[in-house]
This record gives sequence, C-alpha cells and structure tokens, in this order.
Amino acid sequence: MKRYFKLYLSFIKNCLIREMEFRSNFIWHNLVSLIWAVVVMLVFFFIYQQVNTVNGWTMEAVLLLTAVYFLVDRIFDSCFEINFNNFVPLVNTGQLDLILIKPVSSQFFVSLRHFSFAMIFSNVTMIGVIIYLSFTYFSPIYWWQVVSFLILLACSVVITYSLWFMTLLPVFWWGRVDNIQHLFRPFHQLCRVPIDVVGRFKPILTYIIPLAFVATIPAQALIGKLSPWLVVYGVGAAAFLLWLSHRLWNFALRHYTSASS
Repeated sequence: MKRYFKLYLSFIKNCLIREMEFRSNFIWHNLVSLIWAVVVMLVFFFIYQQVNTVNGWTMEAVLLLTAVYFLVDRIFDSCFEINFNNFVPLVNTGQLDLILIKPVSSQFFVSLRHFSFAMIFSNVTMIGVIIYLSFTYFSPIYWWQVVSFLILLACSVVITYSLWFMTLLPVFWWGRVDNIQHLFRPFHQLCRVPIDVVGRFKPILTYIIPLAFVATIPAQALIGKLSPWLVVYGVGAAAFLLWLSHRLWNFALRHYTSASS
C-alpha cells in the first residue's frame, strides 16, 4: 500500500508540472468547471422561487445536495475521468501491453495514471458551500454527522468510480467504441436531484444500483435525515462494487488481444 501511495504522489507531481507549463489553460479550465456548477445551482435557486419544497426537500437542502454532487463529480473528474478518456486508445492501439508488464496493478495504473488540476476552484467552492449551508440552515451539526458524511463521501467516489469503470469494459469485446467513457454520465447526472423524486425506482437506485449514495444520502447525513444503517450499507456497497470492478477487469483482460499477438 505504501508503494502505491508513493507512486500515486509521483503521478500527481508529474501532472502538476505539466499543468504549470500551460497556466492560462489551467486557470480557464478551472473557471469553466466552476461556472458550470454555479449555473446548475442557480437553476435550482430560480425553481425554488416558485415553490417551497419538492417532495419534502427545501431549497437549502437541494442546494446542499447539489454542492455534494459537484464535489463528488469534480473529485471523480480530477482523479479518474482524464484516465477514462484514454481508455479506448489504450486497448485498441495496444498501449495497454506496456502497462500489463509493469510490476503494479494494471487497474490502478489505468485508472490513476493522470491527475487533473482543472477542478480545484470548483472543489474549494463546493466545500465552502457545503460548510456554509450545513452550519447556517441545518445546525447544530454533530460530530457523528460529519464523520458519517465523510465516510459516505468516500463511498460515493468509490461507487461512482466502480460503476463508471465497469461501463468501459465492453471495449474488450466490441473493439473501437468511441465515447464509451460517456455512457455512464447521464445516469450519474441523475444524482443531481434528490433520489426521492424518482418514486417507485427509489429502492432500485438505493440498494441495487446505489446511485442514491452519490449525493442524496451523503447530503442527508448533514441535513439530519440519515438512517444510521445506510452508512454501513454504503460502505458494503462501495467495497462490493470495487471488488466486482476488479474481478470484471481481470475477466476482460483474458479477452484482450495485444498488439503483438
């Protein structure tokens, strides 16, 4: 584990050096990602000028949920999306061969080789919004709520990564599939709204395909509406999906035709 931590730090360091070579591009990408998040939050703000609640969710609660969603989304984009964008070329051009012979986990290398700093402004802003809304509108906030939120936030990132990663694996059978990395994006964007609004599909999106853990349930930890056992379920779901993604990755590799074969 220590070896992988040092390796990941070296990845981040190299990516930071690369980013600083194009500082204007770095600033522009940060601003665009921040503006996009703010615009979505403004849409909900304007909607709530016409209604008081939506299925029990007040404006402040929905804005908190949206901030949690964008924090998770930006963490994912920083750590994984840039790597997922390179996934299809890795498989189809045979570059994956060079990764498979390295003395590290190939899934680790494929998923985390590159790190994007284009979401820093957005991440910092969303953290500020979450803190402000939590302590202004949902106080008192107890220590166990903060701990539950942080655990669920980590679970959210792992669940997002695992589900998204598994949607990439058909490329091993289908060959060149451009934009397959965007297949999961519409489902992930569903998490920007409270999972309660999906009606009868709520149990499916909570317990089978646990998208509720991306934003709704972490937000509920700070709002004070969280069932404690959902924290345990979230940890279990994240661990299971990560394990499943690794098993499916190894299965897909057995169907990989390298460039040299």
